[in-house]
Amino acid sequence: MRAWSHLVRGAAALMLAGALGLTAAARADDARPDPRATESLPHDEALKALGGSLGASVKATQSDPSIPDILNALDRNIAAAKHIREMVSGQQRVTDEQIAEVSRQVADIAKSFRQIADLAPGVFQRRKQELANIDAIGEEIGFRLADASDRLNDLHRNNDQIQKTLKEGNLPRTDIEKLRLTQAANDAEIHSLEAAVAAWNYFAERHNDVASKLTDQSADLDVFFHALRENARVYDAAARTLNMANSVKLALRDLDSIQNLEAVQNQLVQSWGDLMKIVDQVNAGLILKPGM
Repeated sequence: MRAWSHLVRGAAALMLAGALGLTAAARADDARPDPRATESLPHDEALKALGGSLGASVKATQSDPSIPDILNALDRNIAAAKHIREMVSGQQRVTDEQIAEVSRQVADIAKSFRQIADLAPGVFQRRKQELANIDAIGEEIGFRLADASDRLNDLHRNNDQIQKTLKEGNLPRTDIEKLRLTQAANDAEIHSLEAAVAAWNYFAERHNDVASKLTDQSADLDVFFHALRENARVYDAAARTLNMANSVKLALRDLDSIQNLEAVQNQLVQSWGDLMKIVDQVNAGLILKPGM
């Protein structure tokens, strides 16, 4: 059962620290600015607005409202599986009632896994909406960088033309002063735009890193829900094994034909072993690392 504990911890970490308490907050962030509505904003305001939108979207992907239900169901399944093992541990003989009860509990676990696996479409639909918002932020970042680069090119060309005009001479003093003032203003705007481009490039790198990690996490979530479905199949098989043993016993009325639980336990151990392999395979990839 230790691997089960790792699964729960992995799923919990997947939602980041404290994510179970963020559902309401994530819904409140729906009022965040639309990335496509920031085109008219100055660079500093647009950067702040898009940064807030990116953070809200990432948080929303980590605090899906289905997650508490999934984790609670996993906790119940862990407890149920532990109870089953305690029930059969050390038994030398088994009654019809015990077999039926274990079979019922194993079947309930399988049903629980199917139910939480069926939550996957809703999780991915909500996630798709947030990822679309993150993609829109990336498009706006690209637009901002292109716009700033175009403006920088215009300013440099204008300064080059001013320098050429000044070198040619034969200008009135006032025209020379105005050209030099324009050049100084251009230099100041160039300085600000270069800082803006540096900030947008830094933000773009962060955005790309977040988008890449969220894409990887989506793939891991797909594996996670696949593991839940496979768990349901494993426990279904175990329940059928128990039912078969009970049916044989009742049909033959041969109490000595199943005097102990060894054969049944072997089947259950095989099922649990398969389950642990599934958990181990997906557990390491379920965590979106903090500090993105």
